[in-house]
Amino acid sequence: MICPDCGREIPEGHLYCDYCGLEVQIVPDFEPEVENSITESLSGVAETLIETKSEEPDGGHEKQKNLFVLSLGCVFVLALIVLVAYFSVTAYFKSADYQIKTALAEIEEKDYEAALISLRSALDSGGDYEDIKLEMAVCYREIGDEKAYMETLYEIVRYEHVSRDRLIQGYEQIIAYYEEREQYEQINTLLQDCPETSIQEKYSKYMANTPEFNYVEGAYNEVVPLKILSNTNGHIYYTMDGSNPDRYSREYISPIFLESGEYEITAVFINEYGIKSPYAKAVYQVDVSAPFAPEVDAYSGDFYTPQMLHVEAEEGCQIYYTTDGSEPDGLSDMYNGFLPMPLGDSSFRFVAIDENSVSSEITVRNYHLELISDYTKEDAQAVILHYMLETGRIVDLYGTISAEDPRRMVYVFACCVNIEDEGDFYIFSEYIENPDGSREKTGSYYAVGIYNLPLYGTHYDMRTSNFALSTELLRQGF
Repeated sequence: MICPDCGREIPEGHLYCDYCGLEVQIVPDFEPEVENSITESLSGVAETLIETKSEEPDGGHEKQKNLFVLSLGCVFVLALIVLVAYFSVTAYFKSADYQIKTALAEIEEKDYEAALISLRSALDSGGDYEDIKLEMAVCYREIGDEKAYMETLYEIVRYEHVSRDRLIQGYEQIIAYYEEREQYEQINTLLQDCPETSIQEKYSKYMANTPEFNYVEGAYNEVVPLKILSNTNGHIYYTMDGSNPDRYSREYISPIFLESGEYEITAVFINEYGIKSPYAKAVYQVDVSAPFAPEVDAYSGDFYTPQMLHVEAEEGCQIYYTTDGSEPDGLSDMYNGFLPMPLGDSSFRFVAIDENSVSSEITVRNYHLELISDYTKEDAQAVILHYMLETGRIVDLYGTISAEDPRRMVYVFACCVNIEDEGDFYIFSEYIENPDGSREKTGSYYAVGIYNLPLYGTHYDMRTSNFALSTELLRQGF
């Protein structure tokens, strides 16, 4: 068929010209036999009427009238059949099903422009919206019209009555497009409004949700162990003064303990693709009573005999301390009831921390311990080595175990203490030192008298938080 508008050939079965879009008026062709049969039938009816009229007497006028009415009815029925057939054929060629079949055949032939024309006709004819739009997206992708391709996919996922399967299919195609171009910010924006949770879970690595706090903002009368939560892998950064954080702000690693005061916490999440979430903000007013500072029985000063430091705090508090001048906290050394004063100069800082992680003020003590004795801790160490040599546990005063065993026994000064009813002693821990310099503690302790160097075995008594001598005197000294 030739298009009457542009003069180009119109493929058989097409209702529109592929070049100018003119709608084709189709008149169905009937078989010659059918057409001849209808013509002969109508001619026969006419001849019958003429013959009947000539043969019948005047009295047959009524019969002729009836035959005429019957013939007229037959003509009407035949005409009606012709009209129904015409409109049925026309309706079929204009139907959505026919247009979709035509479009699929054209897609198979890679004639995507023609397929788009057929798909538009199918859409105008009331075809399934989401199925037709998906086929149109295929055509746009194949002809390289990226804008129309993405617009069509967005129309599908935003269609009010879209099925779940088509919704998922549409989102996956959009995300695949952005992934290929590394447009991760667009994926995050798309997923934030996605109504399908399975899609959000599948592509959660691209999302940057607003961080969440495990405590709602407000007033508290206890320490707040604030946690900041995110939806996936990435980093959380925060500030505590109301300013907006960035990747150079403090990074959230562990709970933030909010003690007495007012805090305006602002947090942001940045995922592994560099996508930044909206800011999360919360204000906390915390009013917690701090425990009293620890009490130490020995005040700062000079001492000339061994001293054990006894420290106390409020019930429910744990005591921590440092000896290097730094501020003690929950990660410092814990006071367990046994704390001898070191020889020479020392400085202790103590803090009490309650069950709400509230810290007290810091107690500071400075000491100088100098023993009045003719014997030093080095003299006491020599007594132990001589005893081990005399008993055969070592082969020289260097501590070598044997000619075959290159390891050696080492005795390390631990502290000096007063053992009740026994006197003042230097305490040494026993180690085995390997050739590489590493040491293993044996668990044995030795006590050497400060003033005349008697040697005893000893052990630490957990009940009294002190050392106790063994009953046997190992060596009298020098």
